[in-house]
Amino acid sequence: MNPPRLVAWEVTKACNLSCRHCRAAADANCAVGELSTADGRNLLKDLSDFGVKMVILTGGEPLMRPDVFELADYGRSLGLRMTLATNATTMTPALASQIKACEIARVSISLDGVTAAVHDDFRGLSGAFAQALDGIAMLKAAGVPFQINTTVAAANIKDVKRFPEFLTDLGAVAWHVFFLTPAGRGRELAPAERDEYRQMLEIFYEVYRSAAIECKATCAPQFYRMLAEHGEQVRTKGCLAATGFAFVSSTGEIQPCGFFEQACGNVATQGFAEIWRDSKLLNDIRLCEGLSKGCGCCAYQNVCGGCRARALDKTGELMAIDPICWYAHG
Repeated sequence: MNPPRLVAWEVTKACNLSCRHCRAAADANCAVGELSTADGRNLLKDLSDFGVKMVILTGGEPLMRPDVFELADYGRSLGLRMTLATNATTMTPALASQIKACEIARVSISLDGVTAAVHDDFRGLSGAFAQALDGIAMLKAAGVPFQINTTVAAANIKDVKRFPEFLTDLGAVAWHVFFLTPAGRGRELAPAERDEYRQMLEIFYEVYRSAAIECKATCAPQFYRMLAEHGEQVRTKGCLAATGFAFVSSTGEIQPCGFFEQACGNVATQGFAEIWRDSKLLNDIRLCEGLSKGCGCCAYQNVCGGCRARALDKTGELMAIDPICWYAHG
């Protein structure tokens, strides 16, 4: 059984913001039973021994965890490529210097608009946009490479075309766009309709083709069918959950991805490799057997396959048609 190349570890559920779309429904408090420093070190050793290449330290807000740099440094010493995902509102020059000293390979910063009006509304805090830009400036000054992560929903789709030039001027090395998946507080946002979702992906494709920086679509498996139909070389499946990617919650629960709110096992009581190999849910997702008519009949199922998290959330059936897919419902 091949290991996932990438694991996202939610090092804490605590966060200083209360974002409208937060999949963790994070607040100022840690979750009960979060992994200890010793647990975290064991997890990182387990991942390294299994052959995982890269770990994202995420949250919540990972900078609220006091031992986050100890964990990052330990992971790097094991040969893992350590990265960090932050909202950057609590960044200081000292923290930026620590990130550099720990040799964190890249920091991802969340920006959901190119203006304060849009971003602050998503983040639930007036001034969050200005604070994030200040944090980015501190990372740049410390020589830390950074990318921008954006959650795209109906409320901010109009900003998408404005992002690449804005981010190039900002100095970002990449832009990763997350298409809203219903989880946590994200369920409270009005979901995009199928036609709207299709338009969103078509707009993103135009940006993808013309942007000067790396652009990547996440939680949008249909985008990879779109690439294939345009004659683009597709090097990855649209969704890597349970194959190239895994998520570990702050309390040690392994999930296929952060938006897939079903646990496959806990690293506090089992080894990561054992759970990865033996979990029925993970194996069901990998096999994709029994996909409903639509996804199951699609010639692009090995490129796309639909979002199993959306299907399960909408219908209660893991192998149901991805409810947002216009191809399957055409």
